[in-house]
Amino acid sequence: MSLITKILLFPFAALYGAIIWLRNWLYKTGFIGSTDFALPVISVGNLSMGGTGKTPMIGYLIELLYPDYAVGVLSRGYGRKTSGYLSVQTGHTALQVGDEPLMTKLKYPFVQVSVGEQRVIAIPRLLSDHPETRVILLDDAFQHQSVRPDINILLTSYRRPFYDDRILPLGTLREFISGKDRAQIIVMTKCPPDLSEPEQQAIVQRIAPAGSQQIFFSTIEYGTPYNVMDPQEKWWLNTEDTVMLVTAIADAGPLKEQVEKQAGAVYHMEFSDHHMFEEGELNSIYTKYPGQRKWLTTEKDAVRLMLHKEWLIQKGITVFCVPVRTRFIGRDAAHFSKTVKGFVDYFYTPEERGQPDETPAPADNA
Repeated sequence: MSLITKILLFPFAALYGAIIWLRNWLYKTGFIGSTDFALPVISVGNLSMGGTGKTPMIGYLIELLYPDYAVGVLSRGYGRKTSGYLSVQTGHTALQVGDEPLMTKLKYPFVQVSVGEQRVIAIPRLLSDHPETRVILLDDAFQHQSVRPDINILLTSYRRPFYDDRILPLGTLREFISGKDRAQIIVMTKCPPDLSEPEQQAIVQRIAPAGSQQIFFSTIEYGTPYNVMDPQEKWWLNTEDTVMLVTAIADAGPLKEQVEKQAGAVYHMEFSDHHMFEEGELNSIYTKYPGQRKWLTTEKDAVRLMLHKEWLIQKGITVFCVPVRTRFIGRDAAHFSKTVKGFVDYFYTPEERGQPDETPAPADNA
């Protein structure tokens, strides 16, 4: 960004920052109230616009807590064409409930996933429809302070940490860095898997945790790509493969780097985060790369590509998606699990946990 652009954008950043600061102050001082609920509520969010790995973290928490606890996931359903409260079903489309909630439901069909812009209204609806729920996970709710979570998990990406970012529109931050103080847990995501202890300590110093805040480090693990329409079919990438990579996520860099390590060549068509693909755009890709009948994408992008399922079948294109998992580095895995699971365990006796009668294992597409 040029100096002139920064100067021109500064007044807008100052105005936006002042409005957000006032809003946060009103919540902090109690002029605007926050609602507590009589069960553990865990929020996962970020200070930036996206690309920190919230969806894989929600998956990690589901697998950590289930089947000991009946888990409910609540999202606002970004990008959907509906409004109000909806209980997500596997037969929904991304247009009806949003890409991330649908992806979560397809991956964890045994978990209750719901969408609702007003979380303070949506949580009672979820609990009324599913009284067996013992833990609520709020997806992307760090700035939605109408609900007071018991644990606020703040994610920030190793590739663009919040301490090196600026508030919108000069950068990607939704609020000032001081907002981090609302979090009990801060996770530096998408780190190199071999991140050293000295590097971790240097990052902790930059984050400057407040009070009892705990800092954790995680990385991303990519599984074996599988056919969206036939998950048993895998694509074992090798150096003889030419890959057509289609993405519409906030930060496709790590995925592209991973695919480039495995494949001989990679063509990458990149769209903005949550982009709803149009048939004309898919036709353009098909025309530009007519020999590429196997497309690789993310699980989140796949649910939006499946809006054009008939077109893909007609053109003979097979869509493979890459499963993604969060993995904590070193001893952080045990420490994080003990912190979160121990907190939830404090709420319930074993008899109160509301375990389902049947416990299907999460689908492993790795």
